[in-house]
Amino acid sequence: MMFSDLPRDLQAEILSRVPARYLQQLKTTCKRWYTLFKDPGFLKKNLARAERGFLSLINSRVCSISINLPGIHNSVDPSFDVTGVLVSKNDPEDVKISDIFQCNGLLLCTTTDRRLVVWNPYTGQTRWIPNRSSNALFHKFVLGYEQDSCSYKVLRYKSYDSLGPLGAEFEIYEFNSDSWSSFYDVSPMCTLQSKGVSLKGNTYWIASDTEEPFGKFVLRFDFTTKKFGRLSLPFQTDDADGVVETAILSVVREEKLALLYERFDENTEDDLSEMKIWVTNTKIEEAKDLSWSSFLVVDFPKLMVTRMTNVSSFLVDEEKKMVVFCDTDTDVYLARAYIVGENIYQEIYKETTTRESFCYWPRLVSYAPSLVQIQLGQVNPGCKRKR
Repeated sequence: MMFSDLPRDLQAEILSRVPARYLQQLKTTCKRWYTLFKDPGFLKKNLARAERGFLSLINSRVCSISINLPGIHNSVDPSFDVTGVLVSKNDPEDVKISDIFQCNGLLLCTTTDRRLVVWNPYTGQTRWIPNRSSNALFHKFVLGYEQDSCSYKVLRYKSYDSLGPLGAEFEIYEFNSDSWSSFYDVSPMCTLQSKGVSLKGNTYWIASDTEEPFGKFVLRFDFTTKKFGRLSLPFQTDDADGVVETAILSVVREEKLALLYERFDENTEDDLSEMKIWVTNTKIEEAKDLSWSSFLVVDFPKLMVTRMTNVSSFLVDEEKKMVVFCDTDTDVYLARAYIVGENIYQEIYKETTTRESFCYWPRLVSYAPSLVQIQLGQVNPGCKRKR
């Protein structure tokens, strides 16, 4: 039997298991496959099954990273290697990047001169996004999409103080119409405590109330409804004097959220510090609230190491029950990467940089090659764009 003799549904199921680098070569085989490889549902399934790699923002450039985790039968030492700087073939100019946000195989990059570009590192496709001027001193951008149409959008949120609450005014950029629009939502009433992460098209942050009792929670923005929502955390906030808390989010294989929580008590002589990692155990798109399971507890005094200085990003390996994370020492502009498990704590990367470059490092994200196409927008035939 020839492959073409199989039912189309079965062909699509088989092809969804093929790595993107091979699908790229097969897309010109026939019109039906070319159309299939552009179908959002097919691309989601292919991305979920893809072998994931790692990207990091190092010295204003996006780099591919090779991470080796120690296994039971692995005699190779753990490592963190920068394998290459990613450059877009469509935009050969020297672009310096200050922040990256990964969504469904696409990167939303903010440049050091405050420009925005959406980039598929695998296909090389890019799209520059007009960035409207603003009086706000601090503003960030995240990328997401509507669940039904897979129409991509950019959310812009801003404040007039880096530690101040979110403003009630937000902006959405529509890829199809190539335009920004404002909307108002007073429901957040919070301060963001972490960078956002994307899962199933929506964005999640750790946030805290701006009014008493100053509790922490997960803030979600739904790109389909354009609404914010609050979800629960698996720990209670400790507001005692001398207690320093860190909480950040990550994504596990585009299926679950992971939470890293570190608590450091400055009141104890032994500098008591403990790190806990949880993962969600329900399908994120179906849950009205989050249900968490304990994944790993790292007892720093037991491992005879001090607490982390400033954890900025982390990745979870469920199979080996280990975590790779980055932290920084702002006093000496030092960035580091570690592998941590129940009985392992090992530094695998260290770099000292300048004050200017330090602001843009580190940012570690999980990434899978994807054939997702960046929408080019629809131009009104009756209008002519000025050069």
